[in-house]
Amino acid sequence: MNRLIARTGTSAVLAVLAGALAWMPATPAAAQLAGLRVTLEQDRAAVDVGDRLTVRARVVNAGAQPTDRLVAHLNVATLDSGVYVDLEDWTASPTQELDPLPPGASISAAWEIQAVNVGSFDVYVVVLPKGDTPDALVASPPQLVRVAGRQTLSAGGALPVAVTVPLLLGLVVLGARLRLRRGR
Repeated sequence: MNRLIARTGTSAVLAVLAGALAWMPATPAAAQLAGLRVTLEQDRAAVDVGDRLTVRARVVNAGAQPTDRLVAHLNVATLDSGVYVDLEDWTASPTQELDPLPPGASISAAWEIQAVNVGSFDVYVVVLPKGDTPDALVASPPQLVRVAGRQTLSAGGALPVAVTVPLLLGLVVLGARLRLRRGR
């Protein structure tokens, strides 16, 4: 093999290997998914921490043969270093089973997620055949989700409340006492 590479060059050997792999028969699962396309309804979203967002995917069988039952799985990947993503915090049910798709048919799937971390995230859907040993999958393009922090009450905003509430309570008590004295 080393002599072959030396004589013909690396690119020629890679071309021969690619040609040989192209003639290898595809696995049944890979053949079923060959025409499958997965798209998301939106390509970006901006939300605040705690907000809910619905992610909608469309799975289309543009291939020539029907699929078996499929599994669609939602994924959330962080784009910021140091941010940990626990998928179970974002959604209670990331996996959905989809009915078989005949050629030319499509099906929709939706997930409600809740933004639990601040930062930028890619949300995408992976579709694979249902079974014990899937050997092929199709992924959607990612949806960019930017999650902003929620504004909380600062110490500066607390001062007017800390002064006004006791003052109002004192006026209510004073008014009640005056009414009681007049009633005697």
